Amino acid sequence: MATLIPKLNIDEDSVQFFEDYIRFDVIVGTGEHTSRETLDISIISDDMPEFDHRKFEFDYEKPRKAMVFTGWEKGLIELNLLHVYLAESKYYPDTEIVYIGQAFRENGERLPAEELMSDSMLQKVEADLLRDYPEKDLALLLLEFKSQLLEEIDSEDEDLVLLQELTKNPPLELNKKILDATEAAKINYFKPEYNKKLNNDFSNVENPELHYCSVTVQIHPDIMGLKLFSKEKTYLSNERIVSSPSHSNS
Repeated sequence: MATLIPKLNIDEDSVQFFEDYIRFDVIVGTGEHTSRETLDISIISDDMPEFDHRKFEFDYEKPRKAMVFTGWEKGLIELNLLHVYLAESKYYPDTEIVYIGQAFRENGERLPAEELMSDSMLQKVEADLLRDYPEKDLALLLLEFKSQLLEEIDSEDEDLVLLQELTKNPPLELNKKILDATEAAKINYFKPEYNKKLNNDFSNVENPELHYCSVTVQIHPDIMGLKLFSKEKTYLSNERIVSSPSHSNS
């Protein structure tokens, strides 16, 4: 998912070093919608249980918005501001979904980051959004999921036979057909502005080789610390997205 999130910046004048932690203010958003939150970050780990945080020196790495700490004999420590904010903030940032795509190869293997970022549609989305929404940042949200086989049963013998065949070798391993159906269900639900195909017609992904009555998708934004929405839909935690080849969501 390509998403728009509020810009995050560190107030450079707020950085303070204490023995057990580092404190700084994160400025969220720009203009009239700016807010501020103070975070206390401890970098102590099993490798350095008694390290004094006051011995760190602090610098920034842009445009990745990373915090780079020096002063540890084993090398630099780099913390991504977005990752730190998601882990430590009391609030879930507004995360608007603008494009949904696949980050997998034909055999279900995840694409490497450099290959994913070279996708022509993703590059177009990035160019358009950074031009039209200078007050926002574009963030790429990579979702991992587990597939489950669900089947409705009625009294007809042929359905029972089909169920037996399916459960012998349930399609629980990721493959192109499962990815296509899952992608279509999410696009059909959120209707992101950069997804025209499948936006209103889930039946486009019907495939005679993959028999299913419907696709049910659940996302867990609470685990990621996000508030997910699009211009069409606001997603509630653990809500079920149900799509069927015989009808489309409206």
